[in-house]
Amino acid sequence: MDNTKQTQPAEEYTEEERRMYIQNYFKVTKLEWPPLDKHAYTALIGWFVGLILMAYLKNAGPTIVFCTTCFAIGTWQLWLYVAPYLKKKRIFTSRRPEDVMTGWLIKDFKETVKPQAIKTLSLNMSDVRPENFIIIPIPIYWEAPGIDSSQIKRSPLPDGTFNYSIWRVQILVLTKHYISLFKCNYNWLNNSVSSISTNEFYFQDITSIRNDMREIEYKFFDNPEQPIGGGKVFCVTNFSGEYLTVVNDIPSLKITKALAVDLEYIVSLLRMVIRNRRFGITHEEVSTQEQQAIEGTPDSDAKRQETTEAINSIDYLLNKRDDELNQQESQFGGAPFSSFEDGNDGDTSAPESSSPQ
Repeated sequence: MDNTKQTQPAEEYTEEERRMYIQNYFKVTKLEWPPLDKHAYTALIGWFVGLILMAYLKNAGPTIVFCTTCFAIGTWQLWLYVAPYLKKKRIFTSRRPEDVMTGWLIKDFKETVKPQAIKTLSLNMSDVRPENFIIIPIPIYWEAPGIDSSQIKRSPLPDGTFNYSIWRVQILVLTKHYISLFKCNYNWLNNSVSSISTNEFYFQDITSIRNDMREIEYKFFDNPEQPIGGGKVFCVTNFSGEYLTVVNDIPSLKITKALAVDLEYIVSLLRMVIRNRRFGITHEEVSTQEQQAIEGTPDSDAKRQETTEAINSIDYLLNKRDDELNQQESQFGGAPFSSFEDGNDGDTSAPESSSPQ
């Protein structure tokens, strides 16, 4: 997700223009005529009465006065009925294409949230490569403390998925010696970050990485009677019993594929990194080994260069299955949870996460 290309450069718009388009994007998500209201009925009555008076009044003077009055009232009421639709149509037709909006969202994750993570975690960038940041966003579409309900919106996409205005952004950072986790709430409408939390584990202290599918106790924002359902979670535990939990996906919220990160790939990557760190193998050495294997093939120089760049990216690691790692340990079930923070699991049950607040 972090390497997704934008189909339209954001530089074509100023930040103010871009933020306006983002806000308008959620104001009108579909265009349809409003139902008949008092203005529409008054307009129909005014025009009907005007036509009746025109047909039956014989005196030209009163006819003109009464008919003009009725037609004027009807026309004014008709305008009051149509004007909101025309305003919505103007906003709707000015919407940017869906791929542009998704590109802007990814851009804001990388240019607003990621720098905040680097600053909050006090990262030494010499210890971490740019591709070792894994951005995992999940939308917030439920009533939550600390979040203005009027800002919680979503817009349907043509493929049946949705784009959201409020996100819980989780960033995993794999440094030379430890794994860091940064979490925050991100309001896309005003480009603001809030509710920050962090945690770090040294690789040698990690005892397990586990997949879970757990029920989430929240209800849909626009349907308080409908539960959100299950969420895909992975949990990293250390010797002391503390844990890092990351909610990777909530299927019922149907986010666009451009923002999704496969849980199995993340777990495979973490296991590979932990194994390599424990054996003293650096990320650069792993890449060098892969490059040497590739250079032994009869591919063209251009193809080799392309493949060399690919294996040094997080996308390659995320999509490469490591057969030496038995990653079929996924466990499903566990207690429901209503939060996404990290903590100390004092009992033997699956750790509960914390609210993305």
